[in-house]
Amino acid sequence: MAYNGIIDLVLNRNLRPGERTSVYLLAETLQLGRTPVREAINRLQHEGFLSVAGRSGTVVNSVDPAQARQLFALRLSLEIFATEYAVANLADDSLKELTHLVSRLGEAGTTAEFVRFNTEFHSALVDLAGNPTLSRFYAQLQIQLLVVPYLAERGANPEAIQMRHGEHQAILSALGKRDVAALKAAIRKHIHTTERAILGN
Repeated sequence: MAYNGIIDLVLNRNLRPGERTSVYLLAETLQLGRTPVREAINRLQHEGFLSVAGRSGTVVNSVDPAQARQLFALRLSLEIFATEYAVANLADDSLKELTHLVSRLGEAGTTAEFVRFNTEFHSALVDLAGNPTLSRFYAQLQIQLLVVPYLAERGANPEAIQMRHGEHQAILSALGKRDVAALKAAIRKHIHTTERAILGN
């Protein structure tokens, strides 16, 4: 609860990159004890989402445009790498789970909900590769990407979100057909669209 609560504060723009906070403030805001909040901060620090500097407090790490482009390039590489293995390992239950996640994406009522469901969908897709090391690297990358929309308000544009939802459906369709080439093309298009929506051309 503490871990997800801190992430939600960031997604809902109640806690911004570069803004200082503390265990005490977060515990009060989340109405949780200091121990779980401290443990959540330690985990998020290890994942590169937060920085903790003694008396200076806890800060959500900022990401500049150059770093963001590097994160998107890495994300594209990891997802493309996962595709052939994902198609080979795809089972009916996995396809059903991904279909459910895409439905939830279409019903997301807030940007924070969309971002969370989006993260779950792409993580589930990468997890299909059956490579724990890949999944661990990808999870760490996704955590750092959570602050990227702050670089441009247009990253939260409802029309852009709707466009990306359509791209999720294309990814799901290609996966269901076990079409590796179409899946790679759909993923590449989706990631480039997301990057342009947030960072511009």
